[in-house]
Amino acid sequence: MIKFEDFSFGFPEKELYEDINVEIETGDHLVLIGSNGCGKSTLVNLLLHEERYTYEGRIRRPKDLRIGYVSQFVEASSREGTVTEFLEKPFVEILQKNDQLCGQMAEGEDLEQIYEEYQKLCDEMDAMDAYNYQSNIAKALAAAGLDHLADRKVTQLSGGEYKLLFVMRNMLLMPQLLIMDEPDVFLDFENLLALIKLINSYDGTLLTITHNRLLLTGCFDKIWDVENKSIREFPGNFADYNTWMLQTKLEIFEHVRDFDEFIEKQQEIVRKVRRMAEMTTEPQYGRQLKARATYIERLKKMRGDDPFLEEHHHEFALWLPEEEEALPVEVQDYTLSYEGEEPLLEQIFFSLAPGEKVAIVGPNGTGKSSMMRDLYEKLWEEHGETVGYFRQIIEADEALRLSGGERNLAQLQELCSRPHKLLLLDEPTSHLDIYAQIELEKALRKYKGTILMVSHDLFAVAGVCDRVLLLEDGSLREMSGRAYRKSIYKNYFSADIFEAERKRIDTEIRASDLLRAGKYKEARTVLGMSPKKK
Repeated sequence: MIKFEDFSFGFPEKELYEDINVEIETGDHLVLIGSNGCGKSTLVNLLLHEERYTYEGRIRRPKDLRIGYVSQFVEASSREGTVTEFLEKPFVEILQKNDQLCGQMAEGEDLEQIYEEYQKLCDEMDAMDAYNYQSNIAKALAAAGLDHLADRKVTQLSGGEYKLLFVMRNMLLMPQLLIMDEPDVFLDFENLLALIKLINSYDGTLLTITHNRLLLTGCFDKIWDVENKSIREFPGNFADYNTWMLQTKLEIFEHVRDFDEFIEKQQEIVRKVRRMAEMTTEPQYGRQLKARATYIERLKKMRGDDPFLEEHHHEFALWLPEEEEALPVEVQDYTLSYEGEEPLLEQIFFSLAPGEKVAIVGPNGTGKSSMMRDLYEKLWEEHGETVGYFRQIIEADEALRLSGGERNLAQLQELCSRPHKLLLLDEPTSHLDIYAQIELEKALRKYKGTILMVSHDLFAVAGVCDRVLLLEDGSLREMSGRAYRKSIYKNYFSADIFEAERKRIDTEIRASDLLRAGKYKEARTVLGMSPKKK
């Protein structure tokens, strides 16, 4: 469908891609992964707006390729009507246009141009099964477990529900390629499960950027990993890819080490021949010296470069001086309401002991972020800079070419630059690559201060928090972190996915560190590989 041939691209301040040769094939459910700032969103923008960029190489693609796009940050362009009417709108419009063209053809004016436009429109309608749009919408809502939303007003949807609805509408339109840039960001758990169902039941071609560990382990059959200005392609799932990648790099490192040892032996022979040549006038030693030196140069060219090992470690040092005490949190009779609407939250009470780590979780639109902002303003007045606040990023910084992940990393580094007695964190792992998520979770566990965190990231909540405050229907219900984790995988998964993913990530990081240290035997053991044959 789309083929990159010797493709290179970058900005004056940073090269992103160099001599790329990969292909998106029809039917792929492809995920694009890589560290924050490596150029994933830039590649998507180039596919969407190729005419705006100057690049080297070639991108082969069908003429008039129909591409659908779901951004990281979906704005509500229209919130009129019900959910069903929102999903029906593009189909109604294209059928109205079809009727309009039929009427123009009946009038008999400029038939050739009108018929060409009509034929193109018919092709689009056939591709999206436009005449059966109502039954297709009903099926899609049912498949995602969202049929209860069919008659709800769009104005009553949360931001996460609206984004999920936007994904569904783009899928129903059946573009030849659907591109989704972090479609999971800010989705609550129920909506995330619905997104997984939508992706796995979608028959079209997908290119998706995500750092979400549930999506990565439960969706996609092809991997593109952006690393060191190149793209590594793997046909298979994310877990298989990571195992294959590390085992392959280990074998290459071992091969290169053996090659280096062989080259060193040849160089030692050259040194001996050189000493012999210096001690005698025999011409054969001079010819041997030249032949062996030429051979060694050929070996060095054959050796190539070492495999690239990206440094995934992030350093987050959230700290509280030993002589300082963590702050408690006390919320009493909190009420949240918007002008002209019924209160969203009423008589909310909760407290945190000094040094306790607590998460607030719950569906989109229940007032979690608004409550955090109000709480921060109150605590700032009382305690000033001893209270740290991580704000939820709601849009990318196109002017500075910063992704959501890069902006969140900058916020985290700012928090690390000074001590805090209390941290209020609103979706701190959103947009971060997997390795940054892992390191942030470690830093939060080590932090001696108090943490109140709003998050939809099940791994962060399960791995960091002592207690969970579940916000539902305007009230709070308390659970231990352990009980919350058990309830999630008991009700939704066949195994403890948190523990399985933690072990997978730990194995990957340990193996990468051993490879960097040249400890190949130990790396084989960590990766479950048999000893290297001598």
